[in-house]
Amino acid sequence: MNITGYKNTKGSSEIRLNKGLNVLVGENGSGKTTIVNALRLILRENEFSYMNIDEDDFFISLDKQYSAPNIRIDLTLESLKSNEQVTFLTWCDADFDAQLHLEVSSNPNRKGYYKKEIWGGASKSSIFEEETFDYIDCIYLPPLRDAEEKLVNGKRSRLAQLLKKQYGNNKEILVQNVSEFNEQITSNAENKYNEIETAKNNINTKLEDALGQRLGQSINLQFAETSFNKIVENIKMVFFPGIQQSDPDKFRDIATNSLGYNNLLYIATVFAELELLKENNMMTVLLIEEPEAHLHPQLQVKFIKYLEEVTRNLENLQVVITTHSPVLASSIDSNNIIHISQMEDKIIATPLKEIDLGESKNYINRWLDVTKSTLLFSKGIIFVEGISEAMLIPTFAKIVLAQYNKEALDESRRLLPTSLEEAGVSTININGINFKHFMKLFSNCEGSSSVIHLPIFCSGITDNDPPKLKVLVYDKQGQLKMDKDDEPLTKLEDTFPLPSKPPIGANSALQLVNDINQSTWGRLFSSPLKTFEYDLAINGNTKIMAKVVHDLWPTEGAVKNRCNSIVSKNNKYLENEHELREDAEYIFKHIDADEIGKGIYAQELTEHLESQIREKLDNINVTKSNIKDIYANISNIINIPDYIRKSIIWACGGEIEDE
Repeated sequence: MNITGYKNTKGSSEIRLNKGLNVLVGENGSGKTTIVNALRLILRENEFSYMNIDEDDFFISLDKQYSAPNIRIDLTLESLKSNEQVTFLTWCDADFDAQLHLEVSSNPNRKGYYKKEIWGGASKSSIFEEETFDYIDCIYLPPLRDAEEKLVNGKRSRLAQLLKKQYGNNKEILVQNVSEFNEQITSNAENKYNEIETAKNNINTKLEDALGQRLGQSINLQFAETSFNKIVENIKMVFFPGIQQSDPDKFRDIATNSLGYNNLLYIATVFAELELLKENNMMTVLLIEEPEAHLHPQLQVKFIKYLEEVTRNLENLQVVITTHSPVLASSIDSNNIIHISQMEDKIIATPLKEIDLGESKNYINRWLDVTKSTLLFSKGIIFVEGISEAMLIPTFAKIVLAQYNKEALDESRRLLPTSLEEAGVSTININGINFKHFMKLFSNCEGSSSVIHLPIFCSGITDNDPPKLKVLVYDKQGQLKMDKDDEPLTKLEDTFPLPSKPPIGANSALQLVNDINQSTWGRLFSSPLKTFEYDLAINGNTKIMAKVVHDLWPTEGAVKNRCNSIVSKNNKYLENEHELREDAEYIFKHIDADEIGKGIYAQELTEHLESQIREKLDNINVTKSNIKDIYANISNIINIPDYIRKSIIWACGGEIEDE
């Protein structure tokens, strides 16, 4: 489908939909509902009266200087079977792909209506047979739908629509039985309905008394009208909170049921209708917006799994779902997911199956759980290796963004949001260094050569991880130990590099950096020396980090005393790198000790930094005239290493200096 001039689409937006199930994901305002409504328009879904176009449907630029002269929606139906080619023949091109077009001019007629032109094939002058639409059924389930209204009796009842299709041409028996029952009530021939007869006579008597014989009317009482439509429209659904219940007295009115289960009852009614349509329709399109409404996670998973099965079994069914649920997105094959984003007044639809993931596809399908699938709904992403980074990066971002915005104010540049939450950026812990799998969604690396990637700014933060040193082992008397082969005994020890001598890292992810950093959307940044905690400490932060170790250490003694000594130096080492390295090493080793642990340490440091940030923000005056000073104060709380700073700014869409 191509959309132009409709809602938030100025230029032509192309959306390629999969056979079977399509799950549209993306942030709010990306265009998911625009796609669904465009399909409703061109396929003539009219249950929810969406056939009318109004002024707000035409694209208008934010500055209101441009308004689309018309709306154009073009649909191409591919892979038609031979009988479908015959049915849609007047719509088909030379390749037997059916084309359907809709155009709406922005000039309304005298009555204020916008004229719609619809045609099949390449030319407006082509023969267009309206009857062809009889072979297409477009069903729309809106978000936060009023399921109860659709299930109770009445003209708009979904249940009535199902029953009408179910009966088909076999209506007479139902009409006859209801008519006979009505006749028994109205005639009261067997005196079974004396109370009804008495009520009828009393009403007629009062009518005659009040209005007289010339002006009066008479009434009769019956069970229901006996036309087929009226009969099925008066049938209502009841429920029982369990399966295989046959006692009719135990069923309850759906008004007492939960919103979530009523939604499922409604959807089940639609699925029953689809089962009937499979033999009659060439094409059935089911559009469901936000099916997760009112459903707890387990029901969401059960629902989407069932929907996958339905689309596999119904050959002529194409389903399009919009969702904001990471539960749904993580419960289906990635081939069914289409990422939707808004860029330069166009909708960008990126089917995940078109991204060259190579051998990483199976890994990503297994890995894309509820937490990590949030990347599909984000404006930006920061991949990190572990829990420490995942906890600290959002807090570091507030400090980095404060510094960036202070400089932006000085240089009259565009400001960035003040936090990752405000920027719509997710920090995702990949629990290791497997960046090669995830970065293929955003860039080419490790042999992938895709021209299609998710248009999301994505950065990764990884450790340098220098190789360990092999050292000789000595006993307590200083004698060299020997192994069983009478060779000197050795062991591997961590290295703690000096800032002036950054080592070559042993981390395999470092081999991806060059390829990833040449892409449009991806960047991978590594620590220059060792690991996240060590590089943070040696970057002028020994004071604050030693204080946190001191506060967390459970016993008095040498450790607390050494931490106090480091704190007293106030990050001043007089260019003595070796002393700085010793203190950073001491902090690193005690963070990773059993008495603390990296996760606990990261949590405590996060709380310590957040309290200082809040304290600074509380000093903003009413007019915000001191905002630059506040930004400067926040940026001085801790020194963020350059590789972390760049990663945050990139994910937030900011400008970073060339590598």
